[in-house]
Amino acid sequence: MVEIQSVPTEIRQLDLDVFRLALKDLEDDEEGMPWLDTHQHNPSVTVGGAILAKVIEIINGYSVTFEDGQYAVNLVGANSNVGDVVNVNQVSVRSANSAGLQDLNSLQAASFNGEVSLDTNSPYSGTIFPVGTRQYPSCCADEAHQIAGERGIKTIRIMSSMTFDTVDWGGGHTFIGDSVPNVLLTLDTGADTSSCEFQNMQITGELDNDNVLRECLIHDLTYTNGFIHMCALQGTITLGNAEQSTIMDCYSNIPGGGVGAYPKIDMGGSGQDLALRAYSGGLGIINCSDTTTVMDFDSGRVVFESTVTGGDFTVRGICDIQDDSTGGTITDDTVNQAIDDLPTNTWAALLSANRVVGSFGEAIRKTLWGSQ
Repeated sequence: MVEIQSVPTEIRQLDLDVFRLALKDLEDDEEGMPWLDTHQHNPSVTVGGAILAKVIEIINGYSVTFEDGQYAVNLVGANSNVGDVVNVNQVSVRSANSAGLQDLNSLQAASFNGEVSLDTNSPYSGTIFPVGTRQYPSCCADEAHQIAGERGIKTIRIMSSMTFDTVDWGGGHTFIGDSVPNVLLTLDTGADTSSCEFQNMQITGELDNDNVLRECLIHDLTYTNGFIHMCALQGTITLGNAEQSTIMDCYSNIPGGGVGAYPKIDMGGSGQDLALRAYSGGLGIINCSDTTTVMDFDSGRVVFESTVTGGDFTVRGICDIQDDSTGGTITDDTVNQAIDDLPTNTWAALLSANRVVGSFGEAIRKTLWGSQ
């Protein structure tokens, strides 16, 4: 039974459907088969649009005894006669029989609100309702995974910092952190997170394949491919599996502009293509021997370090380029380059610049002629 209250009075909850299934397991065992049935079960029915609860009746002279102690038990999930066949001791048994009692599964589904809550600091364990709801979050990743699987839920709410180690989450789960400052998710190599999405958290470790990250603070992260959107970068992102990665509307979370004071993209050698769109701040490119990559900057600086030995890079937008590479081709299509290429003494050049760089025309005019 799940403990739902400890003070001032200990209260536990018995899901009668779980109890019924446990009895059925006993009945079909070798030792249980010679004995009479313990109960009969009438499933839930729909009447006038309402799903009425199932009925469980203890039969054939069986009785129910709760372990003696100073606590209360709430019977939930079905109408039953358990209160009539209980052996009385110090335990207070609370039945909730009602002619209009609705099906527990429908009510439970509403309690989850489409997500299983996971908090390693939680005192609640097991997979029996209400464990996994926001009020009673699961303390263990493997049990949260089981709850989600049993209820067909794909969204996991992570309420505190934790590590994924051995659980197989592959197959399209979405993980949402309670807040970026308070939730750091560490991904170990043993956890399968392929085709999963991560939102609103700090994240580090090793991904698996085809992932989506949104509104996260990204520390060192390896085996990255898929889509990264509106994230702050603070470590080294290592691409992997010879697949394209798209980084859109992201920015550096490292202040300052000194040597090495920028997040880095490790291209993983060869075969990893990168589409960088609307990036702001500093960025370093390392470990590349072959790629085809286009990088669009809203504003910032990109450093191609000496471990870039090959590949074709095109840099566009507002960006300073520091080329310390030892190979490859870097094409400068930035606004700075467009301005540098302009004649400085004709209005026709300015009009041409406006066509080339659009909304930056006013900035170019001031650059060429001051406030005139």
